[in-house]
Amino acid sequence: MATNFFQIQSQATFLYGVLGDYLSQEEVKLVKKAYKIADKAHSGQFRKSGEAYISHPLSVALILADLKLDYLCIVAAILHDCIEDTSVTKDEVRNQFGDQVAHIVEGVSKLTNLEFTSSSQKQAQNFQKLILAMSKDMRVMIIKLADRLHNMRTIDSMTEEKKILKAKETSELHAPIARRLGLHSIGVELDDLCFKTLHPRKHLVIERKIKKQYGNQRKTISLIKSEIESRLKFEQINATVEGRQKEPSSIYNKMKIKSRKFSEVLDMHAFRVVVENTNACYQALGHIHSLYKPIPLKFKDYISAPKPNGYQSLHTVLIGPRKMFIEVQIRSQEMDFISEYGIAAHWHYKNKDEPSKKLARNWMGSLLDIQQNTDTSIDFLESTKSDLFSDEVFVFTPGGKIIQLPLRATVLDFAYAVHTNIGKKAQKATINGNEVELSTRLKSGQTVEIITGRFVKPKPSWLDIVVTSKAKTAIKAHLKDNSKVELARLGKLLIADALKFQNIKINDVPLDKWNKCFKELNCVDFEDLYIRVGLSEIFVAVVVNKLLQDINNETINTLSIERTKGMAINFAQCCYPIPGDEVTGVLTSIRGLVLHRTNCSQLGHIKEKNAQWMEVDWKSDGSEQFEVAISCLVENRSGRLAAIANTLANLGVNIENIEQQQRPGSDRLFYITLVVSNIIELNSVLDKLNKLPHLISAGRL
Repeated sequence: MATNFFQIQSQATFLYGVLGDYLSQEEVKLVKKAYKIADKAHSGQFRKSGEAYISHPLSVALILADLKLDYLCIVAAILHDCIEDTSVTKDEVRNQFGDQVAHIVEGVSKLTNLEFTSSSQKQAQNFQKLILAMSKDMRVMIIKLADRLHNMRTIDSMTEEKKILKAKETSELHAPIARRLGLHSIGVELDDLCFKTLHPRKHLVIERKIKKQYGNQRKTISLIKSEIESRLKFEQINATVEGRQKEPSSIYNKMKIKSRKFSEVLDMHAFRVVVENTNACYQALGHIHSLYKPIPLKFKDYISAPKPNGYQSLHTVLIGPRKMFIEVQIRSQEMDFISEYGIAAHWHYKNKDEPSKKLARNWMGSLLDIQQNTDTSIDFLESTKSDLFSDEVFVFTPGGKIIQLPLRATVLDFAYAVHTNIGKKAQKATINGNEVELSTRLKSGQTVEIITGRFVKPKPSWLDIVVTSKAKTAIKAHLKDNSKVELARLGKLLIADALKFQNIKINDVPLDKWNKCFKELNCVDFEDLYIRVGLSEIFVAVVVNKLLQDINNETINTLSIERTKGMAINFAQCCYPIPGDEVTGVLTSIRGLVLHRTNCSQLGHIKEKNAQWMEVDWKSDGSEQFEVAISCLVENRSGRLAAIANTLANLGVNIENIEQQQRPGSDRLFYITLVVSNIIELNSVLDKLNKLPHLISAGRL
């Protein structure tokens, strides 16, 4: 139904009433002034639902008013579509409301037509523009998120196809950003609206089950709230206790991720306990644990290890009356303030403290750093998405500082997280005082120390170790700047060997053919061509075929290699190729040529994604050594590992890494990484190991 004049006036009056509860009369007058300008500018404009367009900016302003943001944000929200869709100019906004409001409105206007459902390249470029706007003034993003929330609330006026596209875009971009910035209420509602749009039937079923369960357990929920309040009051802890239900989207995600039925989701009902300070949080936790039985491994301390968006709280899952599972979140008043408002706390009317400025500063700084060090918009988008959706582990520096990293992060990721200069000089490390490899995955609670080396520098193989976007982009930037000589050498080797198979020496190719090749491939000179071939930006077969196009039309797809040391050649850690194996080389950006065993289970998938590969004739001169992975299945007897280690030591074979896996029954399985020269030496090692008593089998992985 179309929104008439009286409904619009009622909506505006309601907004003024909400604002009057926390803003001064002068500030509310400025908001009214902004409304009059926007109402006149949008006169005659209507939304697809038939509503007068002014109802949209009023609704956006009301969302921000519920967060109790200052008048500058409210004014900018009301005017946010004026510059884009009406005759109102930035200068007019500046003259009426000042520079801050003008810059915010302009920032939101620039984001209005950004599409994130277009081609991957355009989508990625638009994402960069979004991040740049956020870095200039975070209020631009807050208003944009409120704008998207209202659009999702009124999405039913769109066609089915556009509803799906808009919901997917919101789910993949806006909701994760809202969570990352600590805008809890906006993030939760966006998640649920997206779930309702994309999976309406599932949403309806879960929503009905929640209501039914709540109806059946209403008295129990009321009893729990009362018992918690009474216990804390008895212990002289001032606290407020609130109960809430989980949203259908939250429950569905838990069911999906953990493969559970609805009845198996434990923390269906949550209680929030807000106390005066941090000490009271832990005191309240102890008393609540004495009131109800806690479930093992279901306690999380986000106070000592806050989330990246600044969120702090104690989470515990308990068995309440009538064996009802409940989640209790305990936090201080300050923590609750940050939890509710996130980055918006900085513009909350009550807030006068500077520390809230830092809520998203680390993440924004990280994104801008990534943006400077990525070559393409698509790389930037993928790197940032990995940060938005990651779970965290929390580890400590020797000085006790907490470092937050995504799940599966390694010691090398930690080094780069501490500082880029620490990362690029990382030589070795210790975890809890024990020396470990840079590739070791981290677990929450560990203390990590990095030992740097003066002459250490990043290697292409480091890209296989790290998972964080910050570390990856820093390593790639260093390799590109400092590995030109190696890459040029590799590119020349690839071309020379390919020509050799045609019985032509590289120096015998006429200069005019080289010049023609440079021109056709947009290369400046020999070095430029060699580097681009080394980076796999140009396929070697294309170069050789252009050089020989007047002679024959054969495609070059075989390469001969004798040495790998000093070349931009790396070895896939999924299959650990060594000389003597049948080997395929995959040309990759930055890392150069990556060698895989031809029977590697990953190779088929890699070939599908990257057409730049060739068979490799690897004839090692025996002067180099290479890592290879084996497994040893042994009986569960004492001294078995020592026997294996002694055998390897007697053969002069070094052990790089050992991992143990306990198997059902009495057997043990060891995964061992060795260093050998070629497949002949490896076969000799395996033969010796298989003759050991109580060793069931030894073989290559």
